[in-house]
Amino acid sequence: MAGGHGGYQPVKLDPGVEAWSYTRENVWRFFRFTQRTSRQSLLWGALVPLGVFAICQQQDLKWEITAAQRDDPLARWGEHAKRPSERAAAAATAADADEE
Repeated sequence: MAGGHGGYQPVKLDPGVEAWSYTRENVWRFFRFTQRTSRQSLLWGALVPLGVFAICQQQDLKWEITAAQRDDPLARWGEHAKRPSERAAAAATAADADEE
């Protein structure tokens, strides 16, 4: 199937590719927990999910985008809890106050 018939040369096998492929297919036989794999398991299995959870907890209930209209504020509190037109007016009055 890989050549050698119909006037074509047979496919040349690369021993490095074959060894890597065999190891990749049989990783369940060769895997061992070492210091490096233990650290990676801890990082990707615990620290990354905890970091994502912390970010989600901090942002939870901060934004209200359900049925938001064009000029409605998306944030529930903070600087962005005002309408964009109100923020622009506040910035303009602050700029006028700075000029005086």
